[in-house]
Amino acid sequence: MLIGAGCPAMVVSGVARAETVLNDQRNVPFPYQFKDLYTEEKEIPNVQTGQKYKLRSMPDLESHLEENMAQMMRQKEDDEKRMREEVERLELEEMELLAVDKYHFRRSHAWVVIIDNAPWSIKPKKTCINDEGDEVPESTKARFIEPSTGFICDTHCKQYILIDSVWDHQNYYVNMQNYQRVSEIRWNMTDNKDWEHLLPGEPPEMRLYTVGSDENITESTRSLGEEKHLDAIRSWVNKLHIGLKEFEERFPNLEKTVHYAGAVHERFSPYSKRDGKTEQITIYYDNEYKDPNIRWEYYENRADLLQQIKLFYKSGKIEETFLKGRNDSLRFMEYNSNPIEPKILHFYPATRVDSLQNLSKTIEKFKRQSTENVPAYKDIAVRTIDFALGKILLKFHYALGALTSSTLEFIKPPKPDYGHEIKFDHQLTKLYKANISDPDPTPLELYKLLLEELKHQDKVKKQFEKLLEEINAIFDLRRQEIKNPTLKFSIFDPLRNGAARAMQMKQAAEEEALKLEMSSKPADFLAPYLVPYKNRALTYEESWAAFNACLNELKTRFVGLLNDLQRQYEDLTAEGKSLQRFLNKFEDQFDNYNYEKLVEQSNVIALHKRMIQQRLTLTHEESQKKYETVKASLMRDERLNLKRIGSATNY
Repeated sequence: MLIGAGCPAMVVSGVARAETVLNDQRNVPFPYQFKDLYTEEKEIPNVQTGQKYKLRSMPDLESHLEENMAQMMRQKEDDEKRMREEVERLELEEMELLAVDKYHFRRSHAWVVIIDNAPWSIKPKKTCINDEGDEVPESTKARFIEPSTGFICDTHCKQYILIDSVWDHQNYYVNMQNYQRVSEIRWNMTDNKDWEHLLPGEPPEMRLYTVGSDENITESTRSLGEEKHLDAIRSWVNKLHIGLKEFEERFPNLEKTVHYAGAVHERFSPYSKRDGKTEQITIYYDNEYKDPNIRWEYYENRADLLQQIKLFYKSGKIEETFLKGRNDSLRFMEYNSNPIEPKILHFYPATRVDSLQNLSKTIEKFKRQSTENVPAYKDIAVRTIDFALGKILLKFHYALGALTSSTLEFIKPPKPDYGHEIKFDHQLTKLYKANISDPDPTPLELYKLLLEELKHQDKVKKQFEKLLEEINAIFDLRRQEIKNPTLKFSIFDPLRNGAARAMQMKQAAEEEALKLEMSSKPADFLAPYLVPYKNRALTYEESWAAFNACLNELKTRFVGLLNDLQRQYEDLTAEGKSLQRFLNKFEDQFDNYNYEKLVEQSNVIALHKRMIQQRLTLTHEESQKKYETVKASLMRDERLNLKRIGSATNY
């Protein structure tokens, strides 16, 4: 895949450490970033223009001698610490050259190397400026890719010990260099002193021509196709094919678990878990994986749009994150394993028409009314209702040229007895006037305003109670979604739409069979009149009551239809006569065009009369036939007991 993408990749055969060969990551810190999924709405920053004039800052007149001396001491300590660390690093590098066990230099391993600026690479060559100022290609450098993890590292990494050879689909190179560390290896594959080639002259891009004329170069190039290095047998392996099902499974047994230092990383194939979990990361306090700290769970293809669950083991806090698209607009939910602890819900504000607020206090802000009849000291700008303290604070709009705004505070009076009105107490009111010349509100005005605010407070309470019911419904729904998770998939999914198509075909076949059965089965006129009797046998009186009710309703429907048609016929007749009288009276006052329009309108009325008359005749005949048919069907219905036992009745 790397070669197909144009990367100069080769396979390395050599020796690696035991942890690398066994893919033991227990001493490696967790290499990935923790994916905390946030679905916050992006807020547009409010950029304010800077001030034109600014005050100059005061000069610093304090002495910083002690601070400078302390900074010098810290710098000296940092230098000494850096020197100690460098000595320790050199000692560790010397110790790394020693064999850990008897298998230290015997654990064979293979990995991938990418040689940058390789001659046969189709990637653009990196260049640099040499000492003479010329632009020349950079020297070849190598990067390693560990196939068991996919991690990329440079040649200074400590997990590889020896390199014996490298090879690709064009040639095989044997390492001839003397070195102590892998980072000391030179990667110029054209140097035969460092790398011995199995196939000389391959690939052609690495050939070095020493001829002196273009003719010799042409002959060398022409003889390239005639060269023969060795006979190789054809591949005995079938073409590798990875189907969509195998590619989606990804891991053996549909899951993979890797242990890192203080962390466990679990990954699952899509749709392999009933709850749609695809990834789980658990962080531990210790390296023995006994004391967990935090756990991240990631989900896909959930019908409830659950995306992430974050669990804190110590506090028991659980955070759930959802994608946009839920009916309740839920975005984030925070709760605790202890049901007594409070719950926090965040919603997508763009998809809700209301806002969920805390009942302890509500703040409402209003714009200035456009009408000029309402003065500023009576136009409410901010209404604050403090439910805990029982206060209502009204802040009015600023008047023209005023530095402050008027405020009015009500202390909620005690609730009166049943049937009594609220008594107004002037001492429970606090008024601040921004303009002394404004008139004082009368007690009657304050009393009416207080009643309006109390009504508004009750309205806010009812709205909040409705929101509480909605929140409780969300909690109930989340419990059902956690208990019975449902996964969704695309209709274009070739691995799963077969089942969906079969289910849809089954439903379509059932609907078609039901339609066929309803069309072939005679109409049951009596069924609606047997509902009150709950599938029990009817008595003689009940049977005749159902019989008469069915016929009477049928007769009523036909009589109403006939009356409606008769009324339409009479209206058209009256309209036609009126139009005919109008034409006879004012015939000489119309031109030809308008007269023809009126004649055409008269003909349309006559056509509609004939149509209504024909429908009236057909409906009358059809009603008589249907009435007799339904009556005969009811007489033959076994569910009706129309005959008394021991007597005969003539119909």
